[in-house]
Amino acid sequence: MAAVIHISFTDDNPSGINTQLNRSCVRLIQDRKGDIIQCLKSIKEVGCLHIRTQKVARFGLLTALALVLGLLDRAIPLTALLGGAAPGIKLGLANTVLLYAVYLMDWQSALFLMLTKVMLSGFLFGSLTAILYSLSGGALSLIVMLTIRKHPARGALTAAIMAAAAAAVLLIQNPHPGGQRLLITILIAIAFAVCTAAWIAIRKGKIRGVPGTSVAGAIAHNIGQVLAASAVLHTPQLLSTYLPVLVGVGAAVGCLTGIIAERVFRALHINPEMPEVQKV
Repeated sequence: MAAVIHISFTDDNPSGINTQLNRSCVRLIQDRKGDIIQCLKSIKEVGCLHIRTQKVARFGLLTALALVLGLLDRAIPLTALLGGAAPGIKLGLANTVLLYAVYLMDWQSALFLMLTKVMLSGFLFGSLTAILYSLSGGALSLIVMLTIRKHPARGALTAAIMAAAAAAVLLIQNPHPGGQRLLITILIAIAFAVCTAAWIAIRKGKIRGVPGTSVAGAIAHNIGQVLAASAVLHTPQLLSTYLPVLVGVGAAVGCLTGIIAERVFRALHINPEMPEVQKV
């Protein structure tokens, strides 16, 4: 029912007209206060429902993308390309999805995405042991990336130091590497150079910090998996024989996935340096 405002003008004084109009508007608002409040609540509820629907749709899309990239990871014979020197190594393309979540979603959503991806990937493509290893690596990787994302230069510097340490350990174990071990050593040396360059570029503001966060997360993921394998298989010697290889290779593939993610952010016009504005 439409409300009618009746105003009577007793003189030609503009201030009197304005005063009567204001009083009439206040009276109308007071009369319709309940309707206005209910309308605002309805608008708020519709807006919250729309935001929740967007979050659910985005989460489903990211989960599906992570599974597809994980399947693509398994299809790329990286272990064979490295001559079998690093069994089980993968490019970690699915980590680009988790990297998106780390920068542009809250930590609870990123954690739930990681858990969903690990469980579904394990049940679809792996085993319970694979789930345990992936969960250990994914949890440590997520913690490191959430910690280092505001200081990505430190991540790149740490990765460069760890790559250099891995190369040193391999050279101490075998001063004259050849064949597969030589290939791994060269790859780790390249990773050291790339991580050092990324650290310098991030410090100078030439590039965004995504590669630094990515490489730190990749190394942490490999460390978590090796620690879990050592505990389950009761083989602590993996820490001295296999871990240096995975740390060095992790630095290399972490740089690669970080560069890919940084390019994707640029293409989508997303600024990962301002996550508090773009979190969804």
